[in-house]
Amino acid sequence: MASQFSPNKAPTDPEQDAPLKEIILYAVGNIEASLANQFYSLMQILMVVALSMNPILLGLIIAIKTAWDGITDPIMAQITDHSRTRWGRRRPYILVGGVGRVLLLIAVFAFFPQDGQIKSNKEYAVEKAAQEAAHSSVEANVPQESQGTDQASSQHTDEKPKPLPSIKKQKPKLLDQIKNGLHALVSSENSYHQKVTLYLLVACILITTFTTINSVPYYALGIELCPSYDGRTRVVTYRAFVDKLMGLLGPWILPFCLLPVFTNVIDGMLWYAILIAVIGIPSTVLMVTYTRERLAKTMDKKNRGPGLFKSIWLTASNIHFLKILFLYQFIGATNGIFIQIGTFLTIYWVFKGDALAGGVLSGYAGTLGMALALMSLPLINWACRKLQKHRALRYGIIWMTIGTALKWFLVSPDHPYTQLLLPFFFSIGISSVYTILPTMMADVTDIDELNTGFRREGMFGAVMAFLGKIISTIQPLLAGVVLVAAGFDASLGADQAPETIFRMRLMFSIIPASLLLLALLALWRYPLTRERMAEVKAMLQERRIRNTEAES
Repeated sequence: MASQFSPNKAPTDPEQDAPLKEIILYAVGNIEASLANQFYSLMQILMVVALSMNPILLGLIIAIKTAWDGITDPIMAQITDHSRTRWGRRRPYILVGGVGRVLLLIAVFAFFPQDGQIKSNKEYAVEKAAQEAAHSSVEANVPQESQGTDQASSQHTDEKPKPLPSIKKQKPKLLDQIKNGLHALVSSENSYHQKVTLYLLVACILITTFTTINSVPYYALGIELCPSYDGRTRVVTYRAFVDKLMGLLGPWILPFCLLPVFTNVIDGMLWYAILIAVIGIPSTVLMVTYTRERLAKTMDKKNRGPGLFKSIWLTASNIHFLKILFLYQFIGATNGIFIQIGTFLTIYWVFKGDALAGGVLSGYAGTLGMALALMSLPLINWACRKLQKHRALRYGIIWMTIGTALKWFLVSPDHPYTQLLLPFFFSIGISSVYTILPTMMADVTDIDELNTGFRREGMFGAVMAFLGKIISTIQPLLAGVVLVAAGFDASLGADQAPETIFRMRLMFSIIPASLLLLALLALWRYPLTRERMAEVKAMLQERRIRNTEAES
């Protein structure tokens, strides 16, 4: 076994699936990415809760970052698909991107601009203790107050209380709130928020660049490891297992960052980044050292493949690719636009503004969801083999839709912990969707090779990201718009209007559940069945044999 990053050695039979040990090491190599990518999902919540920044302003940061990501992905794909180094087409970039990303993440929080506007974690702890004491006091005094009320009622049965005059606060219109959010970027009224916005924008662009360098070749390498129909499901299942294992930590990052041992949430995020480095760098080095690339040496050496723009066009015009792209982006956007509403409902409605209590409950629900998703992977793998991938995916979408609709009933301040029932539906459903879709995309690359004679795994992953991120560039903005459209005002804290809560609940459950059912249309008469892919494999193998004989 090699002791350092060793040159790539092609296996004897490139059509043979990788051994289990190599598949596991490949999956372990994604630990750093699974942990580091939590930065994006947490940034909005941390900044809104800690700094009361406008959600649309933060959505703008994510939108610009996503647009940059979409531009760099195809460029990186062309580089990795056409690279010829002694270490292979994929592994050097995976190493540089992964290690560079986590080191940059540490620097971002180590030098984060701070001033007195960031609430300290001790203040959160004091507020939580005060709220718990007040709640206990109210519960203890309820019987006595009830008796006093009954006596007063019997003595003054004829008197009617005079209604207090209602004073309604005029809320800004939706368009005005959007303008206010964008105005904050250039306004000097809050120079600190402006400084944080620009800092996070630059940080996101840099982190995204390293993410592209790492993720595009990593995705392509996964397709190469196991060329068979069921082997690709096995690779994605193991990768998903490691991702979800790391995802168990995700819901607890916010409570971790709010611990009183840290000065504030930024200090907590710095230590989280250090933990990523301790775990993620060794796992990335192990992966690039002990995995091997397979299919590059079986290609026709005279066929250098299409150029960048032609390659993008060929990929984007593939009808099978477009169906999978639709499923990825439609399901992702449906969940992404509305999902953050759940966090604010839990904090400001279920727990009356207690961010720590809301974060802890979200942590329980998220951990349970990840555990269930983890345990469901063998079932998903079995379903793909027994039912074929497209049929298993249909059942997963239906199951996820049921869980989304149940949010209307199970997210409630009267029974906060009924939320823990949701992962049994939604989490298992979403796990099946994002486990099966990558294996279906891997099948599409074989159809593409049959048509073009060139292996372009990197470009397929990158064009998926490019087209998807053009669509999802506005998703963070839409998430902020949806939150504002519901009437949410961060400055009101727990004093949100009842009609605001009603609209937030509707947008968190009924609306996305209805939209998810539309995804089933893309699976109508899906053509890439097991039988069809067996035919394609046979034709490809015959062509590769001819290429090898012609070169020898």
